[in-house]
Amino acid sequence: MIRSKVVRLISQLKVDRSVLHWAERSPTSVTLRDLCQIGLDRRRRREHGVFLHRELRIRLAQRVLELESLPYRLGEQSGIRDVIEWYTGFVHLLEDSPVPHTDEQDEDFTHLLSKIFEEHSEVIQAMAFGVQDLIAELQEDYSLVQAEVDGILRRFFTARIGMRFLLQHHIESFRNRDGHSGILQIACDPEVIAQKAAKDSSMLCRAHLGQAPHIAIHHTNPGTFTYVPMHLHYMLTEVFKNSCRAVVERHADGFDDPLPFVHCHIVHGYEDVTIRISDEGGGIARAALPNIWKFMYTTSKKTPWSGRRDDFRTKPGDSACNPLQRPKQGGVLAGFGVGLTLSRLYAQYFGGDLKIMSLDGFGTDVYLHLNRLGTACEDLPQGVLYSPSMRDSSALEEVPQEQLLISADEEAFLRRERCTEEFNQLEGQASSDFYYMEDHPIASPDHETQTMK
Repeated sequence: MIRSKVVRLISQLKVDRSVLHWAERSPTSVTLRDLCQIGLDRRRRREHGVFLHRELRIRLAQRVLELESLPYRLGEQSGIRDVIEWYTGFVHLLEDSPVPHTDEQDEDFTHLLSKIFEEHSEVIQAMAFGVQDLIAELQEDYSLVQAEVDGILRRFFTARIGMRFLLQHHIESFRNRDGHSGILQIACDPEVIAQKAAKDSSMLCRAHLGQAPHIAIHHTNPGTFTYVPMHLHYMLTEVFKNSCRAVVERHADGFDDPLPFVHCHIVHGYEDVTIRISDEGGGIARAALPNIWKFMYTTSKKTPWSGRRDDFRTKPGDSACNPLQRPKQGGVLAGFGVGLTLSRLYAQYFGGDLKIMSLDGFGTDVYLHLNRLGTACEDLPQGVLYSPSMRDSSALEEVPQEQLLISADEEAFLRRERCTEEFNQLEGQASSDFYYMEDHPIASPDHETQTMK
């Protein structure tokens, strides 16, 4: 399938030769269990570096072809052309770097991955600019293609989450921090992450609106679990910002008004951790609920897009496109229309979910479901086994238009059906077979915006 797509594109597009070379190859999937062990074992880490040196070129090249072949001339929009050029440049950077067989080469390779990771942080904003240009071009007719464009963005951003996970996992494993396996924290305390996200969100809300409601954290049965703290912080920050803005806009008349609290309840279940965020911000009209998962949809009255376009290239580390950076007072509170949708993709990446229940006229409850990954990613729940984290990044399957905006539960069911046979085959492979033949590499899994809907 990949080879036939490449052959078609050769005759249609002017694609870099190196990109074509690597895009023909098949990406490989890495299990979470293997990644966790790699992060704890420095000897396996170097083997993983050899694997990444090849695998990242494949995944980046396939994303380039995917963007080049987008419908509705999306691939010709300036922001998306930028992403194509960046990804092509990353492929060349990796080609020009030696395979990391020695300690010195491994250190140099890790520095290169850090550079790619930082430059990769602008991709979301660039993609969104490209879609904004398409919206401006099509105007009312954009509604006719929105479902298909949303499906394209979901598949692209899911693959991007996977690439950034691999990058950051390898970078963090070089630091060899206690209690961590690369990017995974073995004893992640969701209360600590929630307190930090609440503080960051309150600061941002106060900077933009003059005040912010108190966010009360309730930990019903305190505990820890294995998870990616950066992902969790990003998701909670997005939800907290939504709640804070809604409460202030509904209840505040001036400054220092008495505002109803935003409540965050954390509960540890047998297989998952559930976090409920409740606010009294007025809720969302039932007719508008399906729109909240659409890219570029926002309830903010003021959009920051026009102000960001001119200085887009001059702020590569802007908090609006890098979830690893803490929100600053100069950050964006709302209006990009990607934050909640991306948060849902992060939750779904490990088989979790993000759901919203609204009581129109009163407030909103947001449920964040997170799967436990185990102390060494062993005995993984079914939701994780069939999640995007256990697959490669190809994601080029055709999805019927009527399925592009299906619920997360339906999506998970269909994903399980598609992946059962694939996973059984993967499970039967011995761990020693994973590493690294030139044409048969190993298994591999495949981080974003401090914006708010």
